[in-house]
Amino acid sequence: MRTRTNPLGLALAALAASGVLGGCAGSATVPAQRPGAPARAAAPGSPRAPARAEGAAEGPEAVSPRAQRLFDEAVHAEQEQRKLKVPTDWPYLERKWRAVLEAEDVAEARYNLGVALEAQARLGEARAEYERARVLKPGLRQAAVNLGVLLEKQGDVRAAALAYQGAVRDFPDDAVSRERLAALYRASGQLDEAWRLAREALVRDPRSVGAQKVLVQVALARGDLDLAKLVALRAQKLDPSDPELPLLVGQVLAKQGDDAAAAVQLRKALALREDYLPARHALLEAALRKKTWGGVAEHAAAILEVEPGNAAHHLVHGLALRHLGKADEALAAYQRAERAAGGGLPEVRLARGVLLARVKGECEPALVELRAYQQAVPVVPDAASVTKVVRDCEQMLEENRKAAEAAKQMQAEAQRQKAAKEGPVAPGQGSAPQKAPPPR
Repeated sequence: MRTRTNPLGLALAALAASGVLGGCAGSATVPAQRPGAPARAAAPGSPRAPARAEGAAEGPEAVSPRAQRLFDEAVHAEQEQRKLKVPTDWPYLERKWRAVLEAEDVAEARYNLGVALEAQARLGEARAEYERARVLKPGLRQAAVNLGVLLEKQGDVRAAALAYQGAVRDFPDDAVSRERLAALYRASGQLDEAWRLAREALVRDPRSVGAQKVLVQVALARGDLDLAKLVALRAQKLDPSDPELPLLVGQVLAKQGDDAAAAVQLRKALALREDYLPARHALLEAALRKKTWGGVAEHAAAILEVEPGNAAHHLVHGLALRHLGKADEALAAYQRAERAAGGGLPEVRLARGVLLARVKGECEPALVELRAYQQAVPVVPDAASVTKVVRDCEQMLEENRKAAEAAKQMQAEAQRQKAAKEGPVAPGQGSAPQKAPPPR
């Protein structure tokens, strides 16, 4: 299960690290990996291969020659695309599987049509095809597991868990349903059940990387760091291309206090997939903790390349730019954050107010921002720090007012002294001499 970063928590954590707030409850959460690709008809972990009509556990003993020919053509088309290593043409494969179903209602064809529809993000249609395949052939394991994965994608975790539980019951030798159900239990905090199901999945498929990930995460949650690291390194050998595995190793190393080694693993995850946001988030949090603002700017900017509408990260990016001496760029980042949040992130006003007060010395607009923040947030974290900035600004404005008044008085006094020193001026004295009028 993937969790989203809490924008308010991230904003407050960044503001605390930047010195605006002295210490806030709430910090950014590191998103976990999204649910994986749909369960495959082939062995878990292998490239997706369509389910075949022949050799199915149940269903019609034979299909018509025309349906079998069309089925074989669809399988061949998918295999050819994989051999050529080109992006899969899912609409083309969808047409191929629909042609099979026009000839005969074959469960495996419905399953593969569901895969093609799911790959095109047509989740409602895909779900219907998986369900029809299950009705036609209850023994079609792949359809049962894929239905659970699709329900996860739709956010219906309860229905997904029920689908996996049904697959566990109906297919005692299936590893994938146990692996997926273990991940759901782990995400809900039921660590014992997660551990048991992951172990059962590994008994059925010792190469199940997903099950090993669950074991790592459970061991991490329990504080058994040596075991977590051992299992994660073992899983890396099975699938060196999976960026989540170096992320998990990095999390273990960070908990062991080896931040440098953790950063190496997180960078390795990014080398495997440049847009892998969980690693970016972990590196961003580490940079925030250490107040290495160059790193904060780098990782926030990289996240914004993938999620340009992420208001919290625009704010964090702006904070980093401010600390790097780029005040105007920081203000522009705050403006983007405000626009992305639609005014729903009051921490932008706090950050802008602090920058205007402490960097630019513009206390009047700073007070407008800071008071708007105080009004928008009923319970201000570390209110004393915010109040101090407000009071400093008010004091500075008062001192400026007094200084301006004193300067005005000094100027008036100087003019009076100058006038007294020169003495009174007689009528016409000091003016230019009058010329006599010309003779007439």
